[in-house]
Amino acid sequence: MIRINHKLLLLLLQSIFDIRTQSPNLPPTTILNPPTCWGYEPACSPADRVNQPQCEDGAQGWPGEDDPMALFYKQADFGFVRERLEEMHSLCSPVSGQDKLEPGDRSSLHCSKDLQFCLAKNIQLDFSSLAGRVEQENLKYRMDIFHAGDITVSGCNLDTDNLGRQLELMSPLQSWAPELQNLRQSDENTRDACDITIDTPTYVVKLDASVNMYHHFCDFFNLYLSIHMNHSLSGMDLSSWSTNKQVLLLENIPYRSAFSPTWSAFTSLPMMDLNSVAGKKVCLKEVMFPLLPRMLFGLFYNTPVVSGCHSSGLFRSFSQFILHGLNIPSYGLLPHQRMRVSIISRDTRYRRVTNEGELVKALEQTGLYKVTLARYSPHVPFPSQLTMTHNTDILVGIHGAGLTHLLFLPDWAEVFELYNCEDPGCYSDLARMRGVGYTTHNWGQEGDMMRVVEVQGGNKGPAHKKFVNYEFDSNEFVKVMNSLRKKVLEKKLYRGHFEGGREEL
Repeated sequence: MIRINHKLLLLLLQSIFDIRTQSPNLPPTTILNPPTCWGYEPACSPADRVNQPQCEDGAQGWPGEDDPMALFYKQADFGFVRERLEEMHSLCSPVSGQDKLEPGDRSSLHCSKDLQFCLAKNIQLDFSSLAGRVEQENLKYRMDIFHAGDITVSGCNLDTDNLGRQLELMSPLQSWAPELQNLRQSDENTRDACDITIDTPTYVVKLDASVNMYHHFCDFFNLYLSIHMNHSLSGMDLSSWSTNKQVLLLENIPYRSAFSPTWSAFTSLPMMDLNSVAGKKVCLKEVMFPLLPRMLFGLFYNTPVVSGCHSSGLFRSFSQFILHGLNIPSYGLLPHQRMRVSIISRDTRYRRVTNEGELVKALEQTGLYKVTLARYSPHVPFPSQLTMTHNTDILVGIHGAGLTHLLFLPDWAEVFELYNCEDPGCYSDLARMRGVGYTTHNWGQEGDMMRVVEVQGGNKGPAHKKFVNYEFDSNEFVKVMNSLRKKVLEKKLYRGHFEGGREEL
């Protein structure tokens, strides 16, 4: 007979309950059960990582990095987080024998190399000089929001020499050097002269172009990476994932973006910007200066990625995190192995597919596809866009930011970039990192199976291919789509869902 220790069982059930209630924003699929680990934990073995990247036969590393899988893991997976964690160092060490301040009021500052990521406690940001500027200037991307002494720490010894060595990346979206070069140490309590005191953990954020999905999701992706950094540095405290966080945007033009619902995965509080704090001294109890969207060798803008490797667990986890945070449903598969196809229809002047109706008709006539023209425009709520994407088997589109939706496809999906407009690496690399299939096509000589439709007044320079419209041969298009359908059918992930009976009736 098996004896059950009821007290131990209750404690176990309570611990599971606590995990899920303390971290409601963490997708259930990523509440890890030991020995499964993310990959940045000190004792995490490669076999126990949450996901294993894959490399094709014949894949090669780079000079000095012979193992392509290990290199990919450092470039585009949780190994990137691990390397940033290894760079962390203190820039303001505790003062011994300090009687003026209680331990809980003393400042601290820890940063990665070149100030690309920082965590601070009890820090004061002085926005007094912005009182008039917020009404007269656009402060986005500005490196003179703060002046010398406008950022203050107290109760710790600021290592000014080390700080000075970290200022090489003096660029608004590459590091926090433009802001933290103005850091000064004070003997007084930073909380004694505050106009605003924020005790809620705060993200101070610099954004890229919020009108463009590719660039704005570099913002969201790096904030997600930064939460993992904080999760590790806090001793794996699950409150790191709580949405009870204050966001302070370092810009004064009111934030408006078609992608704004994505913030609900990160914060449940109204966001602040420079208009909220101009003319005031703001004291922050806990603050994160997150990784930025255009870091050198960062993720995922212009990320150098070793060839022949794919399927980053980091990118897959980010996808799950956003889909969970926005409550995006999954509808299952269509019966009879029909494929859902979403063709991105651009409502723009350039790079429109002028015969998209013909392509849709040709696909539907096969009886193998359920085709939707996906109008990913600001007029369609972003959660509705993600719902369509997440329930797509093959995503089709010409080169453009809308292809960033591939991040949220199901794991078995394929992407067909009709034409890359002579920018071959952007979405092929993003698809590789996410772990979905990618195809583009050689349409032969211009005018054969692909016709360029010139736009009056279009750009005639080096980027000319991005400033015209296109038509594609419908018969050739169907041939390519049939080959992609075959790829999907052969994938174990798709077959597992289909054979498991998870079909939409």
